Amino acid sequence: MADFHLLRPWWLLALIPLLAVLVAAARTQGGAGRWRALVDPELFEALLVPGHGGTRRWPLALAALGGVLLVLALSGPTWQRAPQPLLEGGVSRVLLLDLSPSMGAADLAPSRLARARFELLDLLRGQRDGAVALIAFGAEPFLVSPLTTDARTIAAQVPLLEPALLPVEGPRRTDLALAEAGALLDRAGARHGEVVLLTDALDGPAAALAAARALRAAGHRLSVLALGRPGGAPLPLAEGGLATDAEGAVRLAPFTPEALRSLARVGGGRYLEARADGRDTERLLALGDPSPGEHEQLVARWRDQGPWLLLALLPLAALAFRRGWLLVVAVLVWPAPPARADGWDWLWWRPDQQGARALAAGDAAGAAERFRDPAWRATALQRAGDPAAALAALAGVPGVEAEYNRGNALARLGRLDEAAAAYRRVLESDPDHADARHNLELVETARERTPPEDADEPGDDDDTGDDGSADGERSGDPSDEAPGAPGDEPPASRPDDSPSTRDDGVGDDPESESESESESESESESESGAEDGGTGRGAETEAAGAREAPDADLGDERERALDAQLRRVPDDPGGLLRERFLLQHLRREGRLP
Repeated sequence: MADFHLLRPWWLLALIPLLAVLVAAARTQGGAGRWRALVDPELFEALLVPGHGGTRRWPLALAALGGVLLVLALSGPTWQRAPQPLLEGGVSRVLLLDLSPSMGAADLAPSRLARARFELLDLLRGQRDGAVALIAFGAEPFLVSPLTTDARTIAAQVPLLEPALLPVEGPRRTDLALAEAGALLDRAGARHGEVVLLTDALDGPAAALAAARALRAAGHRLSVLALGRPGGAPLPLAEGGLATDAEGAVRLAPFTPEALRSLARVGGGRYLEARADGRDTERLLALGDPSPGEHEQLVARWRDQGPWLLLALLPLAALAFRRGWLLVVAVLVWPAPPARADGWDWLWWRPDQQGARALAAGDAAGAAERFRDPAWRATALQRAGDPAAALAALAGVPGVEAEYNRGNALARLGRLDEAAAAYRRVLESDPDHADARHNLELVETARERTPPEDADEPGDDDDTGDDGSADGERSGDPSDEAPGAPGDEPPASRPDDSPSTRDDGVGDDPESESESESESESESESESGAEDGGTGRGAETEAAGAREAPDADLGDERERALDAQLRRVPDDPGGLLRERFLLQHLRREGRLP
């Protein structure tokens, strides 16, 4: 018991509120204690029923015992360790790809480098468990991807790898690549790593063998996948053509299978030559799979003895259930239903403010039910598609904008004469009201096209003729041609009856006033659509429709210009890798932090 300690000692703080509850319960327990303060001592004993005079303390004692046991169980008492097996999740594998110029030789179709890419993709597809990393090297090693379990991310970069991405030239340094792989595995904490080298030759065999021995000493294994054919092949140049020596003879790309075989032997792995049937990568992947128990380790963990204390609570829980105490506890700890704010907006927002919020959210019908201001209700009804109700709501509402909205509702209903009269009244009061003037012109045009005998049928869509309306829902309906017809002018823009001057409006609240102004601005923009290409009008004349053609042509021209600019962007998918390799080179030289 010398190792006795608590895994979660902070749970002992729960004893403080438990003690407070027990003390409060002890003070108020039993009816006799309360009567003793009210009845004279001489009469108290005579008034008690035999057998019920004393205060029963055992329920309180049992509750205190149960509470203490529960807190101790939660604190996690322990005094001994238990060995627990821990299995590592697969092997960590680092792939090394040689990007030296000799990898461009074509003795393996289509080339050594292309075959190496295929082998890499096979290895990545076969990576089931564990992490995998990729390092490209030439004169220096460059990290393409650190150890990751997402092999598909690395596979997406494999087709981009080519010698032109390397920022430095020189003889290949296989030893530096092996050292970088070992450092990468050590930083990841991998105890048994697998390194696979894809190359065709060794330029410095002694240094590479020393690096392989260091890898094996660290617990890692090195395998070699050789790419090439005996006798080699002509060495291609990056700019085209074949490399030649000083005498003008064609140089051959080296292939040193014996040196590579020795490197694999020193590294404790396998030497394989690339094959087209995929058996080479299968053997490498099988070598990397850990045998049962190879990566198993025992970790000593403290054994939590708290659950055993819960067994002592079972009799107490059964007794509490019999007396109904658990029912009280269940009621206290039962989760409450989630609180909802629906239906409580009236506590924070006036009806007009609620309506403004609903209208801004696009719920015109709900906004119409909430609005108390008749002008705002008419606006919401217009947007909800009920011009008759909107007209009724505007009855008796004074002001230029109310008259303008009344004209819009009448135009929607097809009552063209009354709508024209309303627009004229607006112009009499405000001659500069451009929207009313425009709507009046549309209404007059529609009246001229409507046959006289059908003039008393404002809602007849078949007799109104083609007026060039933009939406085509009601041809000849001047309300569709009117810019304010769909949603008419919000009352917030009325100079003589702004909500900020009324007690029941929305304007005396800053947020509501800003919402009202935004609604007014959006309506004004929609009603002045002729100035911005006609996109904001509910409907337009044929001339306005004709004016849209240049805008469409302009849009097509912009798309063509954008497409031409995109074509001028250089197609360089490996540019990101090139920049990444350059940054690694500069940091290695100390020219970057």
